[in-house]
Amino acid sequence: MRKAILAAACLAAFAAMPMNANAQDAVGGAIVGAGAGAVIGGAATGRPEGAAVGAAIGATTGAAIGAQAEPRYRERVCFEDDWGHRRCRYRYR
Repeated sequence: MRKAILAAACLAAFAAMPMNANAQDAVGGAIVGAGAGAVIGGAATGRPEGAAVGAAIGATTGAAIGAQAEPRYRERVCFEDDWGHRRCRYRYR
């Protein structure tokens, strides 16, 4: 039980650290993956070791998937129409 509490405290500390966007996506994926893996591993085996292994595998997989996530952002694009009025819109990338 102490190992699980220590692991949760480490994940919370990593999540609170300021990082760039890709690192935050990877940490977020690791947290979600670890939680899902622990639940599935614990339910499948009925033992704490299964939950720990599931959390490790889920965190690794979640971090890999989160690191590959493409950030979406808005870019403002402006142009002048035929009558000289400035028109702006947002383009999502």
